[in-house]
Amino acid sequence: MHRPFTRLTKVLADHGARVVVTGLGGDEMVALSQDEYPHKSMGEISDALPWVGQRARAALEYADDGIAPPAAINSMTLLSLETTAPVLMRADIWPLHPFADPGMVQLGEWLPMHWRQLKQLQRRRLASLGLSPDVTKSRVRESFAEVVQHSLTTHARQLFARMLSDCSPLFDEQLVDPDGLRLAVRRLVEEPYREDGDALLLEVLDLHFAAQAFL
Repeated sequence: MHRPFTRLTKVLADHGARVVVTGLGGDEMVALSQDEYPHKSMGEISDALPWVGQRARAALEYADDGIAPPAAINSMTLLSLETTAPVLMRADIWPLHPFADPGMVQLGEWLPMHWRQLKQLQRRRLASLGLSPDVTKSRVRESFAEVVQHSLTTHARQLFARMLSDCSPLFDEQLVDPDGLRLAVRRLVEEPYREDGDALLLEVLDLHFAAQAFL
């Protein structure tokens, strides 16, 4: 996902773009709440995750102690902004995210549920601009689940093998259990992919590379 975005950024820079307006935060702005759309919780971090280390499990009791108050912006939106901003700014492009403005977030919370359900507000806006039902009522729903699955079952296997072979700061600090991670990776290879548990393995790689970069 990163390389196509980098190439797109280069194209924008080559054409003289100095500011780009994104749609980041649009999904979260109209998302339904747990009360409006009850859905299964992601569960505790240690639930059915054999790779969580002993020290990380012990820290769960204090996970909510002294934490910062909730941000006005959805955490997934903030993560998206954090991921895209460095790439754009290194190319001398300043990103603007109107849907991540606190005022827009509050507006989204005020909108009636039937405007937000299945992103009806955005769909109707696109239809008013003349876009066809192929866009506004697409039969294929947008999801990164398939991209994550492909990444984990192909490219990530070599990364995990290298991590287990060369060791990791996460192992040293007992944040990730290497034996549990080895079992999880083996299950990923030998058994059908499970999005609810296997997808979280991406976080292990993210933390591993982050720890290596800073240490």
